[in-house]
Amino acid sequence: METNAKILLADDSATLRFLVSEVLTDAGFGVIEAQDGQEAIDKTYKENPDLLILDYEMPRKTGFDVVREVRSRTGYLHTPIIIFTAAADKATKLEGLGLDIDDYLTKPADGEEIVARVKLLLKRNKQKMDSNPLTRLPGNPSIQARVEQEIASQRKFAVLYCDLNNFKAYNDKYGFAAGDHVLLTVSGIIVRAALQDPTAFVGHIGGDDFIVVCSFDKAEAIARQITQELDSTAPLFYNEQDRLQGFMDSVNRRGEAERFNLLSIGIGIVHNTQRKLTSFAMVSNIGSELKCLAKRQPKGSCYVMDRRAA
Repeated sequence: METNAKILLADDSATLRFLVSEVLTDAGFGVIEAQDGQEAIDKTYKENPDLLILDYEMPRKTGFDVVREVRSRTGYLHTPIIIFTAAADKATKLEGLGLDIDDYLTKPADGEEIVARVKLLLKRNKQKMDSNPLTRLPGNPSIQARVEQEIASQRKFAVLYCDLNNFKAYNDKYGFAAGDHVLLTVSGIIVRAALQDPTAFVGHIGGDDFIVVCSFDKAEAIARQITQELDSTAPLFYNEQDRLQGFMDSVNRRGEAERFNLLSIGIGIVHNTQRKLTSFAMVSNIGSELKCLAKRQPKGSCYVMDRRAA
């Protein structure tokens, strides 16, 4: 459940507000009440709730009026909204879909159903907001949560920090559309390799940085598959001339002409079999060190497993 999530509940029936508020409060949510549509709008902007439950028919402004107003503000484009309605007719629902309403509850609604739908919408919204818009892989909050979960479990686990080599130079020469194609292809390669471990987690840190959290005994095999598949795929990203000569001419970060090898990947493998990992920050620092070592490979992809004891 979304911890300490705030729910705005707007309905002109004091009895319904009391009953639903009690159900949501017992489930651990904070509840902000409004008795009409205009108050719902005012409190939404003031309190910034995580989810809105709006009655379809309210004084001053209807539930749909509130949705139109709230959705017109950039900060609330993705806020989950549930409409309470006694009229479950098709025309009403179609109108609501056009307004980007996430769910409907028909009165009288069961308390358990209300809580279940609220939890589901909050979970989906968190995943949507956290995911990388290009690859759709989980982003940094989910990555940190998964690593911390592994640390707490005390299982033997590994974290693969994956970083493309020469990606900026490639982007500069071939353009961002080609760069996005590379990132999508690389994410697919990493996801396929991670299938070796049914419990593995794949995340997109940002840019050309990816992460895999997996069991220790599968880590090296996953890294090996990623490096091998990327090296066989990389030439396909280039025009015929660059592909045949095995390098490309572009500019470096100082704006100077430079020769760059074809795209490859460096992977640093952090694990807890030889030393205790105590925090996400510790895992990140070790992963960055190992990744830098892997990226020093003169040509082609490489992975480096941490061999150091505590």
